[in-house]
Amino acid sequence: MTRPTGRTLALVLGSGPGEGATVAALRLAEHVVGRGHRVAVFAYGAGAGTAAAGSPSAPLVEGLIRAGVHGGLVSWVADRDAPAQVPGAVHGDGADLWRFVRDADVVLGVTG
Repeated sequence: MTRPTGRTLALVLGSGPGEGATVAALRLAEHVVGRGHRVAVFAYGAGAGTAAAGSPSAPLVEGLIRAGVHGGLVSWVADRDAPAQVPGAVHGDGADLWRFVRDADVVLGVTG
């Protein structure tokens, strides 16, 4: 299997959309994508609300997904019990989390 030329950051997001740690993690993800690296987000618990359709942080998530769409740089997966997500975000499970963590160069866990 060929590795992408950039690095991959796995972001395991468990803190809610209004938390400062969540906002900081999203800004970090934007910066990483802007430098051509991949970001794989697995959101669970309160973190799954970050990409929920209609949440205050939904525009940030949509922008992040849109910024990475042409290079396939952003994957956003929310736990299957999460509410409806913004376009580009999908529902998944622990297998997705494991794949993200296994394939990442750096893993960042963000909890409230």
